[in-house]
Amino acid sequence: MSHFLKEYFPQLAVLAAFFVLLGVLNLVTRDDLLEARQEFDRRNLYQFFEAGSFDNDLVLDSYLLPAVAEDEKLSNLHLLNLDRDRLAYIARKDGQAVAIAVPAIAEDGFNGKINLLIAVDMFGRISAARVIEDINSEQLFGVVDVIDSKWMNGFTGNSMRDILRLSWQPITAENEYDQFVGASITPKSVANQIYDALVFYQSNRIELMRGSRGSREGRES
Repeated sequence: MSHFLKEYFPQLAVLAAFFVLLGVLNLVTRDDLLEARQEFDRRNLYQFFEAGSFDNDLVLDSYLLPAVAEDEKLSNLHLLNLDRDRLAYIARKDGQAVAIAVPAIAEDGFNGKINLLIAVDMFGRISAARVIEDINSEQLFGVVDVIDSKWMNGFTGNSMRDILRLSWQPITAENEYDQFVGASITPKSVANQIYDALVFYQSNRIELMRGSRGSREGRES
C-alpha cells in the first residue's frame, strides 16, 4: 500500500461509507413516499365502490392507461382525453371484477379542464363519478384527491341512456359554480365526457378486467 493510501485510507473508507448510507437513505425515502402516495389513493378510492363489494387492493389491481390517442390493446382511448398517463382501478370480489374506475378529462374549448374519475359496474351503471383535484404531477400515485360535489353525486346509479337528462340539470349549489361554469366548463361538457368514458369502458371492459397491464418505470418503483 502506498504512503498516500496508508495516510488517507481511513478518511476514504469513511467517505465511501457515507455515500453508501446516503444511497440507502434515499432509497428508503423513495419507498416511503411511494407507499404514502399509494395509501392516499387507497383511502380515497373507497368512496367510488359500494362498501363490502370488493376485497382486493384497488391501488395495486390497476391498469395503466397511456396518454395517447391510439393503443394496440385498447379501443377508443382518445375518448378519455387524457393529458398524462393515468390508472384505471379494478374492484374485485372473490377474484371476479365487479366494477372499474376510469379516469377522463372534460374540456370546453376555453382552457377549462376538469379531471374526472368514473366508476362503472359490470352492468354499465355508474357507481360514482367524481371531480379529481389536478395536482399538476406526472405521478401515477397520490393523485386521487376528490373534490366534493353534490351535482356530481347525481350521476350515481345511472347508465349511458340517462346521461342526456343529467347534462341539462342545473347546478344549484353556489359553492360548486366555479368548479364548472366558472372554469369555462359547463355541466353539459362534464356529462358528455362521462358519456364518452362509458363508451370507452364498454369497448374495453374485458381488457381492463385483466388488470396489471405494463408499467411506467416499474410503476414508479
